[in-house]
Amino acid sequence: MKKMRRKDKNIKVIPIKKPNLWVVFFNFIVHHFKLRWNFVSRKFFKSEFIPLYIASLIFVIIAVISGTMVVYDTNSHITSYRKMQQLFLDSGYDLEKIRNREIDVPRIFIQSLPDDFNMIESPKEKKDLFIKFLLPLILKKNEELKANREKLLKIKEKFEKKKKLSAEENEFFKYVQEEYKTETKDINDILTKLDEISVSMALGQAIQETGWGESRFLIKGNSIFAEWTWGGEGMLPRARKTGLIHRIKTFPTLYDSVNSYANNLNRTRYYAGFRKMRAKLREQNKPLFGRWLMSSMIHYSTEKNKYILDVKRIIRDNNLDDFNEVKLQSEEKV
Repeated sequence: MKKMRRKDKNIKVIPIKKPNLWVVFFNFIVHHFKLRWNFVSRKFFKSEFIPLYIASLIFVIIAVISGTMVVYDTNSHITSYRKMQQLFLDSGYDLEKIRNREIDVPRIFIQSLPDDFNMIESPKEKKDLFIKFLLPLILKKNEELKANREKLLKIKEKFEKKKKLSAEENEFFKYVQEEYKTETKDINDILTKLDEISVSMALGQAIQETGWGESRFLIKGNSIFAEWTWGGEGMLPRARKTGLIHRIKTFPTLYDSVNSYANNLNRTRYYAGFRKMRAKLREQNKPLFGRWLMSSMIHYSTEKNKYILDVKRIIRDNNLDDFNEVKLQSEEKV
């Protein structure tokens, strides 16, 4: 007869716990992340690629420190005029200090205005914001024009000294000949066209055309200067006179509108008088006063002299000539 074994009283029965589903799920995610990371690291972090990555990082750091790589502020995150106002405030953008030449204009380039811009109730607040968003755009275009003009002046100097142009200078000269067509193809005629625009005149016209930002052409179409187009595209004016078939030209960004305005003044035959007057101011080393130059803008509006007088009054009443010689902050400060 088999002997019965005694039960060991020291043996404990441990109950099996149910697994925590959240823990299981977390471990599953971590496991798969490790698998993916191992694959990526084997694929892209090979030893032969490390010098390339280090060199790229050093290049970016040097570019940012030296100011050659600049990221400009845009309105991609701006959904209201309050946020735009805060952006200007954070950057130290103060119009009075700019008028007094205490600071330069911050490099803040707004792409489009928020939809609620024309809902600003305070006239002073609206005027300040209007000038603040537009001033850097005008100065940015003038920077481009000034740089190209200086290149052309160096080419002119080489012509006078009968020196040979470099390949880059030849290419640039062909470009400006095409862009600024003249009857004589004289370099002096091109220089008359290739010059900066008057800051105060541009501000005054923009104010007149948009009513300090209330125009739907500005809010919906980025049209600052109400330029006409006859190509079938653009926005239809609500009060277009009978017999007229034009529309108001629209733009992808506000800067594109400034660029088109400057090209219009510098290239088309309607503003030859403006260019001659600007050239005389240059010869006399005088600023491009908007109230003087507006006298030549008889062809800009169907209202002719009334339009000219209205813009001159805007320039005078708002002291816009104070901005004629201001400049953007250097890129290193951005």
